[in-house]
Amino acid sequence: MVRLAAVQPRWRAEDYASAERFAARVRELCAAAVAGAPGPALVAFPELWALPLLITAGGAADRLADGLWAAAGSIARRRALRWLGAAVRHRRSPVRAAYADLAVAAFEAWTGAFAGAARACGATVVAGTGFFPTVGYEAARGLHVVDPRVTNLALAFSPEGAIVARASKVFLTEGLERRVGLARGRVEDLPVVATPVGRVAIAVCLDGWYHHVLERLDGLGAQVLVQPSANAADWGRRWPPDPALSEGEAWLVRGLRAGLAGRAHLRYGVNPMLVGDLSPLAVRGRSTVVARVPGPVPDPPADGAWGAAHGILALAPTPDAEALVVADVPHPDEA
Repeated sequence: MVRLAAVQPRWRAEDYASAERFAARVRELCAAAVAGAPGPALVAFPELWALPLLITAGGAADRLADGLWAAAGSIARRRALRWLGAAVRHRRSPVRAAYADLAVAAFEAWTGAFAGAARACGATVVAGTGFFPTVGYEAARGLHVVDPRVTNLALAFSPEGAIVARASKVFLTEGLERRVGLARGRVEDLPVVATPVGRVAIAVCLDGWYHHVLERLDGLGAQVLVQPSANAADWGRRWPPDPALSEGEAWLVRGLRAGLAGRAHLRYGVNPMLVGDLSPLAVRGRSTVVARVPGPVPDPPADGAWGAAHGILALAPTPDAEALVVADVPHPDEA
């Protein structure tokens, strides 16, 4: 048996007060996720979980309670000339210069927290995402920006604390992601990595709704798909593509559960979602662990009681509270 855990944390400004505070929060959540696990465990964190670390790196964590924009503005007022100078010297946009200035310290805090948590918990950990250029390590230069293009980046760590996968979001959403200078990842670069819980792939949020993304990862032999998500739409609104469904119903009816249907290798899906308010974002969602069900995708339950017969192994009780969503399942090689 293996454990698949989706962490649904509440965004709290105080958790980003320092790298040490962030690391302690990550260790706490990971320890809760693996407690009593019957075998190897995978612990997945949501989209945007690492984003505020850029603010921490810029020395404005005390402004996060006022929102991301207020904190970012505080950093910009102090570093604008530095960013403009770097933009001219390196022939890049001021926005990329800003990310490059903050990225190394933020990346170090992110990776340090999750490497330590993965080792302490002995688990494979998907560390959520943040907006980062490519930061790499080389013996002579240490950590440095290798490629200034910024993506919505997810990381996965082995139980030994090593980074074993990086996945950049391919399909960007309207709004924030298109306003803050992000580049798209490429479908052909999405990795599949062997872990103690099976072959794991990552499709960040909207990517997990695109079936040709799932087709590629399934064709590469992925058995467990992790979909880190942060949904800024009201969970109870009518879903624009099909107003017969609410936003929350659409995630359960049309989302990852349906995406696994008929796949050759994909067996399980883990969809951790972020909740809470950090202006200008207010995110809601119900994290799930899902399984491929033989045959056609089962119809939604008439009484709203989702269960394993419908492909839902575990579901967060509400879309606005912190939760830990856990399923202990047969190893995908045995399922």
